[in-house]
Amino acid sequence: MNRLNLRQLVAFFNAQLLTATADFFKSYANDSVTVDGWIEEGFVKCHVIFSGSEDQYDFWREIKANVTTAIEFE
Repeated sequence: MNRLNLRQLVAFFNAQLLTATADFFKSYANDSVTVDGWIEEGFVKCHVIFSGSEDQYDFWREIKANVTTAIEFE
């Protein structure tokens, strides 16, 4: 399972002036999708990509380029 650094993710959305989105993900800090400050990548992706349009995928790539990803091996 891949996880994204929650602090960096929130900072990214705030820098994009998407404060409601930043607050949304910040609210999951103590939820089961977050462990030790790392939020599940799949959870974030399903909330960021809605229509499957190319613009959405470009935005997802921008997130991935600006937020650290941790890979968990099971």
